[in-house]
Amino acid sequence: MLTGSSTSALIHAFKNLLSSSHVFFALKVLLAMGSILLAGLGIDHTPAAVTLTLGVMAGALSEVDQNPKGRLRHLLISLCCFFIAITLVTLLLPHPWAFGPLLVLGTLVLMLMAAWGNTKGNLGFGILLVSLYAMQGHADSPSFWYQPLLLTLGAAWYGLLSWLILLIWPYKQVHEQLAQCYFALARYLVDKSRFFDSPPEQHQALRHQLAQVNIGLVSALEHTKRMLNRRRKGSAPDPELNRLLALYLLVQEMHERAASSHYSYQQLNHDLHQDPVLQGYQVLMVELGESCKQLAYAILNHHSYQHSRRINWELSALQNQIDYGHLKQHYPASLVSAMRYLGRNIGHLHQALLRGEALTQPLLNDRLLNELAVELAQVPRQAFWPKLKALLHPDALLFRHCIRLCACFAVGYGVICYFELARGYWILLTILFVCQPSFSATRQRLIQRTLGTLGGILVAVPLLAVFPSVGAQMMILLLCAFVFFTQIKVHYSWAVGFVTLFVLLAFNLQGGASELIWQPRLADTLLGCALAFVAVWCIWPDWQQRHLPRLLADAMDANADYLAAIAKQFTEGRMESRIDNLDYRLPRKQAHLADNQLALAWQHIRVEPVAKYWLSVCFDIAYRNHALLSYLSAMGAHRSQEVRLLDNQVLQIQYLVQQLQTAAHALRSNRPLPLSTTLPWVGLSKQPNKQPANEQASNQAFPCADTPVTEQQEWQCVSQQLISHIALVVTDLYQLAENFPHPDAATDAPPL
Repeated sequence: MLTGSSTSALIHAFKNLLSSSHVFFALKVLLAMGSILLAGLGIDHTPAAVTLTLGVMAGALSEVDQNPKGRLRHLLISLCCFFIAITLVTLLLPHPWAFGPLLVLGTLVLMLMAAWGNTKGNLGFGILLVSLYAMQGHADSPSFWYQPLLLTLGAAWYGLLSWLILLIWPYKQVHEQLAQCYFALARYLVDKSRFFDSPPEQHQALRHQLAQVNIGLVSALEHTKRMLNRRRKGSAPDPELNRLLALYLLVQEMHERAASSHYSYQQLNHDLHQDPVLQGYQVLMVELGESCKQLAYAILNHHSYQHSRRINWELSALQNQIDYGHLKQHYPASLVSAMRYLGRNIGHLHQALLRGEALTQPLLNDRLLNELAVELAQVPRQAFWPKLKALLHPDALLFRHCIRLCACFAVGYGVICYFELARGYWILLTILFVCQPSFSATRQRLIQRTLGTLGGILVAVPLLAVFPSVGAQMMILLLCAFVFFTQIKVHYSWAVGFVTLFVLLAFNLQGGASELIWQPRLADTLLGCALAFVAVWCIWPDWQQRHLPRLLADAMDANADYLAAIAKQFTEGRMESRIDNLDYRLPRKQAHLADNQLALAWQHIRVEPVAKYWLSVCFDIAYRNHALLSYLSAMGAHRSQEVRLLDNQVLQIQYLVQQLQTAAHALRSNRPLPLSTTLPWVGLSKQPNKQPANEQASNQAFPCADTPVTEQQEWQCVSQQLISHIALVVTDLYQLAENFPHPDAATDAPPL
């Protein structure tokens, strides 16, 4: 018998389950499919009901996030396109000489639609997907209009239900996505706290892990921004939307502080060997991470967030411990200033969470929310024809991917026609899901697709024998669809296994030969995976090494703009003028996005067939760029204080900005870089260092007083350290760019 506490725990767990975006999405699909199958079972039209559910699945997979008005417009356009596409498939499929060219050309056009945004890209994918469903079910179609009507009606039924739910909860998806930002920030803070108690030999692995978490965090921030922009466009001021916008700007600010590095962690562990201050830093970072997690749950469940008041006491204790340690051991000025600024940075994170607590209160002042409705960056629209001309070029990544996909479809369709495979269109469906723009993503999908298909078949064959009744198979069909949509973005192999079982049950309920269908299903999957792998290997292979010069140039340009924006904030003078305006937030975002691209390139190149030399080059670039971004974030995090940069520091920053821009321009134009010069304020040598600058014990002769007594004096010490660290990394990156080999050079080139 359940106690009161057990019941409360179950209710809380159920609410958390419903608050998951994947589960909520799957429940919408379950509602649409369940109502159709129940009606079909009641009127004894099971095959028609199953065909409708395939339309539901196509509609769900092509759904986009928009406001109610935009969603309804997208639904109507999608349904018209679905009906036309399925009608053309039904009309031309019996004539391979006409259908083959249309399939290849249509695939090219539909996949290129992704260049005009996520909405059009999803629409193109949905049209192609529902067309493949129509090809697969053509053999069982009793009349010409059977599939065009039923598949379109299935998509319409799901779209209508989803639109009605959106009217009831217009901001649910924004809440879910914004909560993911805070969850990712929580993981970032907890992972970063491990630097304070880990031996130096583990720091490289920790930085790599931190970079992976940062990829997810920056991606979540960018996705949230797009969602907010779609809802703000053309709409009247809305207090709830302004509240969500304020929470988004808050997590952006907290990300900058969390990503900052004030001092080399390796050097800090060395200087404070087992000092209680290190444990204090770690405990506070972990607690702040847990607080971010609780704030995420509050946003997700529409609750008020209660911030822990214990953190304020711990911050005070940490500051006292720093002062006591300094009094007892007489830390160098460069160390004690960095320690105090690190503590202040943690204190600012605490204050940000207190603002988050205020923003989640139900009776927040509407006037304050309207004041927070600041401008978000919009991607400028490009003219259609110039963009199309640039897209139809061999160097365009999307164009390369589309050509590979079209080639796979042409070969796959040729195999289907040659061997007269009435149900062989699963080959094309496999190619659509497996063939990805990059080799590493295709390889991962290939393995996941194969394992998922095998697992689905192994379960399906005995399941069809144990549960022969229509009602039982319908229940299993719904369960498979539900699990598929909860796992498709989390565990793709599991999703493929359940969708395999879904398709086998669907064909059985439509009247297909269930005892034989699993064998061609497996063969089609293996053939489709093989074609996708050969295409991504042989047709314009998109190896990451050829993108490294461009990615490094993008990162250098973005870091230069970010550093210039930071310097401009400090030269504004008054603290009130140093705000998160668009001129500051946009360079900061671009720097993080460029850093993400380098981290992703490092992920991809590790599984590509390249020499170890290229692994070393990519690692050096990604590692040093992330170190540079950490120091830039530290400078940007303290711009809101009543401190300023000295004139010589501004000149140093201007020189570093020029160095980054010069290197980026030379890389893009494929011209040699000017020889790098020695930076006198840090005493650098010409030779590049094998260890990234943020891991070196580079406490050189910083112009710090022995005992800083004012905030400005402490800031001069910390800022000069940061500028020196930035200069070290900029010089390393400049020399990497200076000695960068051509991608077509021999793969056994000597290491840099």
